[in-house]
This record gives sequence, C-alpha cells and structure tokens, in this order.
Amino acid sequence: MVLSQYKMVTSQASELFSQLTAKWKTLSSGTRAFFKVGLPMIIMVVGGSYGLERFSSLRYDVQFRKRRIDKDIEEKFGWKKKEEPVTLEKQYEKVQGQLDVSDWENIRGPRPWEDSKEFQLKMAEQRQRRKQQSDTTDQ
Repeated sequence: MVLSQYKMVTSQASELFSQLTAKWKTLSSGTRAFFKVGLPMIIMVVGGSYGLERFSSLRYDVQFRKRRIDKDIEEKFGWKKKEEPVTLEKQYEKVQGQLDVSDWENIRGPRPWEDSKEFQLKMAEQRQRRKQQSDTTDQ
C-alpha cells in the first residue's frame, strides 16, 4: 500500500518536473530571454542588497551592544569614571591658556625658486624669542 502511494507521488513529481523543464525551455528561447537572464539578475541585485543590509546592520548592532555592556559593567564596579563630553568652548579655553595669540608675526615661507636662508633666520629668531619668554616666565 505504501509502496504504491510512493510510486504514484514520485511519478507525479517527475511529470511535474518534466512539465516545468519544458516550460523553462520555451521561456528561455530568444524571444523570452528576459526570463532566463534578466529576471534572475534583478532578483540577485535586489536580494543581495537586502541581504547585505541585514548582515551589516547585524554587525553594527552586535558592536553597539558589546560596547554598551562593557560601559555599564565599568560604571557599576567603578572601574572607569563617566567621561565629560568634549565641547568646542572647553577646547578653546584650553588652547587659549597655552598659546599667546596677541604677539605674532606673519612670515611667508620661501618659494621653490627663492633662497630659504631668510625664512630660516626668521624662524630661528622666533624660537629664541619664545625660549627667552618661557625662561622669564619660569623664574
């Protein structure tokens, strides 16, 4: 009984397969080459785009979760203090305290065809002046 049902199902499947291959051969002829070449190409492009989007989002989601868990554990156990956000104003104040922007001289760099001796002398003067200023402020 089971063997006869199996033979009947396999014969139906082989008949269906032969019908599909016959249809495929008629569709893949020169007049309907779109179904053989164009449609699979479109499916690959759209499916590939969708698949790459999924894989890349998965990668970034995992990195975000891992980073977030590490920060939570660090804060919980006090291993790392919470960092203050860096703002432009804070960086400006920090740099302003280190540099003296009121005393400067515009020195043009030499052109390739000009002699660079003058430029080198002016740079040496600036270095000496800075060194003298730093020595006077240290004392």
